[in-house]
Amino acid sequence: MRWSVRGRWGTVLLVALGVVASGQNLSVSVRHAPFTASFSHDGEAVAALTNGDRSALYLNGWAGRVHLVGGPHAVEDEDGTRLTYRTSDGRTARVDLRSVEEGAFQVRFSVEGKARWERLGVTLEVTADEGFYGLTERPVQGILHEFFPPRGAGFNLRGQEVWLYVLPTHALYSPFFVSSRGWGIYVESSWPGIYRFGRDGLGRATPTQVTIEYEGPELVFRIFGGETPVEVVERYSRTVGTTVLPPEWAFGPWRWRDEVWNLPAFYDGTPNTCLFNSMVVEDILMMDALGIPCSVYVLDRPWADGTLGYADLAFDPERFPNAPELIVWLRERGVQPILWLGPWVLDALRAEAVRLGHHVRSRIPYPPRAALLDFTSPEATAWWQQLVSPLLDLGIAGFKLDRGDEDVPDGLLFAGVYADGTSYREGHNAYPLWFAQAAQGALPSPEDSLLFVRAGWAGSSSYAVAWGGDPASSEWGLRNSMIALQRAAAMNFPIWGSDTGGYTGRPSREVLARWLGFSAFCPLMEVGPTANLAPWSWAPDGVRARVDASGYRFAPAYDEELVAIWILYARLHDDLRAYSYAQAVEAHERGTPIARPLVFVYPEQTEYVDVWETYLYGPDLLVRPVWKSGARSVAVHIPPGTWRNLWTGDTVRGPTTIETEVPLHAIPTYVRVGSDLEQLDLSARWIEAQERARARPNLALLLQREGW
Repeated sequence: MRWSVRGRWGTVLLVALGVVASGQNLSVSVRHAPFTASFSHDGEAVAALTNGDRSALYLNGWAGRVHLVGGPHAVEDEDGTRLTYRTSDGRTARVDLRSVEEGAFQVRFSVEGKARWERLGVTLEVTADEGFYGLTERPVQGILHEFFPPRGAGFNLRGQEVWLYVLPTHALYSPFFVSSRGWGIYVESSWPGIYRFGRDGLGRATPTQVTIEYEGPELVFRIFGGETPVEVVERYSRTVGTTVLPPEWAFGPWRWRDEVWNLPAFYDGTPNTCLFNSMVVEDILMMDALGIPCSVYVLDRPWADGTLGYADLAFDPERFPNAPELIVWLRERGVQPILWLGPWVLDALRAEAVRLGHHVRSRIPYPPRAALLDFTSPEATAWWQQLVSPLLDLGIAGFKLDRGDEDVPDGLLFAGVYADGTSYREGHNAYPLWFAQAAQGALPSPEDSLLFVRAGWAGSSSYAVAWGGDPASSEWGLRNSMIALQRAAAMNFPIWGSDTGGYTGRPSREVLARWLGFSAFCPLMEVGPTANLAPWSWAPDGVRARVDASGYRFAPAYDEELVAIWILYARLHDDLRAYSYAQAVEAHERGTPIARPLVFVYPEQTEYVDVWETYLYGPDLLVRPVWKSGARSVAVHIPPGTWRNLWTGDTVRGPTTIETEVPLHAIPTYVRVGSDLEQLDLSARWIEAQERARARPNLALLLQREGW
């Protein structure tokens, strides 16, 4: 319904919108001169588009901001309200307002004669103490380089300037953020954008202002409201498409090494007499003997012949002898094999792709002489899908889609368009989405398969789950991954995991131990690469440990404590498989995040605005991972309700904050009293894990049992 009234604000439009399922309302009041809009949810003001005595909508060009001036000519129709303005430099601007699904309100803004380099913008008035969450997986703007991770930023975006432009590693992006006050904005665009939270373009503090500026022909955004930030995230997720529901086996523990060689001997010197890749066999046999569950094994590049071990998309017989039989062997043991794929082709396949015109770029900087494929072309997509289909026929259960965030044209260095007419500039951010869509189209049974991505855009989670790619193998890499989990949850990437132990080399044993605890309380628990080692083939901190195609260049040590910690948390993660899957169903059906920052669930607790070290895993588990090296105790935020400590059995009532001791093997874990998970006893499980780790498996005997 719509009403137009006149008062001291001039012409005011009041639009009442129904909210799906809950029966609550989002309303908007619009002032015409200057243009402003204030939004209320269930009668309480939540957000306002306003900029003092100037219009909230503007155009930013070389000469500065161009504003809407005077009053508009208002035309109402069945789809909403259209307002036509003059700008301060004499152009015509149009503002369309209408109600849309999920109880949201859409604003569409355009200016006649807008130049390519000009950006359309909106200014929002906010409170000085609210928090903002989403947009990017990475903690800070810029390339999150593996060797120089950011050390200052937290989960809250306040104080940051974010350029929404896909960059390599930690490459999940979404043009959506949610406020701690129960509202959110989704910009319907893949063009690059700039968001400023509590600061202006010169870096000066503006604590009650947020600005958003976008390239492209128009600025279209939706305002959502909700009782809590969780509800706002749900509505956004349903708007762009909720997450894919992967098979239940995806929620068990995974194993991965960055590179696997077929070595002449195993880590302990036992000769390699097996029929398959020795490092894969070592992992599977050792994990099975130690009682470490494994539901997925990821085979990373290099795995094929040719340049960079990827050229012909067929298994390299030297690295992977008897590959078809290996895949059968894994699946018979309940282990699903996942294979690495990139969005480019090399060698003979590159030449064919270029000849057929299936490429976006015929030569990208890395890998050299590779052709980046154009997944907006049905012909190019079908050609690529036919290349990967034989791998699925062998029994590969899905693909790890990597590098969709690298070497994608941005339209600045050279202009061009994709096959569907999308400009390179507009398509840069959308490319990871197209990559995931193309890969899903290759799967004969998507419901029984798995895709997981490093790079993602709005809508990518409808096709693939995600991992936080290439974190530093340090306490800072762990810290950033803890933030990334919760950022991803805010952006509709609820099924997420990290490279446990980091990616850039070998972590300290303390970092690996802490990371194993954290990963147990992520939807995906992917252990590796830890310099292609395992806790049974470890080396003391400070000892140079290296393994290459000729074998181990050090004397591996069996780290009993690390092995026990892996046993403890892998088994716990596996026992939570049904719980995690139930949360994934909720995420798939309703858009509910699995990892839940405390402020998302308890926004009335204003002290939670900047809290990220303690979070909820699903509705009933409260966890506080440890990331600082040398930590002996940590503060745990206990939210409202009664919670039981799964290490001690003691109960505590929140809201409160308590200090808890954290020996190397322990991550503070609490369960909501009354939950089905109350029977978990982590102290007893730790005793069992230690006993199991003391019995070091005999690889020679394990090989004999396999008939090798």
